[in-house]
Amino acid sequence: MTDTSRHHFENIVQELTSSGSSRTWSILVTIFGDLAQNPNDKISGPLLSSLTQLIGIKPQAMRVALHRLRYDGWIITEKSGRTSKHRLSEYGLIQSVIASPKIYARTATPPESWRIIITNPDASVDEKTLVIRGYRKILSGVYIGDRTVLLDTSDFLTLEGDLLSIPEWLQSAIADEASVGEYSRLIGMLVTVERALNDGYAPTITETAVLRTLIVHDWRRIVLRQPDLSLEFLQKNPSAQCRKTVWELLERLERPPLEALEMVAT
Repeated sequence: MTDTSRHHFENIVQELTSSGSSRTWSILVTIFGDLAQNPNDKISGPLLSSLTQLIGIKPQAMRVALHRLRYDGWIITEKSGRTSKHRLSEYGLIQSVIASPKIYARTATPPESWRIIITNPDASVDEKTLVIRGYRKILSGVYIGDRTVLLDTSDFLTLEGDLLSIPEWLQSAIADEASVGEYSRLIGMLVTVERALNDGYAPTITETAVLRTLIVHDWRRIVLRQPDLSLEFLQKNPSAQCRKTVWELLERLERPPLEALEMVAT
């Protein structure tokens, strides 16, 4: 690796990890979800160590995170001679399948039909469940979401149909400032990657895997916290541009085959 290439790589890693809020176990989930999506895909201990060390994760932190993921049923570790190999469990694969459409979709299509639910003001509401189901709070006791999403509405007053207009106050309610800020910050961080690639930086196969991991991870942390309600069609939300930038970079940083990564790591 030339000094220029090393500078580009280290600068990008520093930028994409600058928030400091990522958990090691969560980064490992991203690595497996991006590089080992098939039931028979396995990542060896040496390869996992190589990837995480380049991200700046210490060996002890990686071992603790692996232990947690095994305990929580996300991964399975098998011995192959003196080398450990890790793969997503059936549970982990199912979670990956559920999350992948939101993470890897090139575009997000707004629902064709909507549901507005009004809750009983005298009853407690499980707002977390509503958010998981794709609903966004727009007023006290009033939520909006995709009508096709299955939801027990027996305790709610519901209004269903097409939205003829999206007033600005509703746009602001759906696309809250925190969400807008996160998308905007990620776009700014991804500029560092674009500049390096445009400057002629050609990452090695291992660096490519690391850069993909960090890009997908930062994007995943934002988009999976959003309800299924698409924000891209709102005029004052940068999520569409963020998704476009993520996809352009992932296409330039094509996913390396596991076999080739393993050969370099051993």
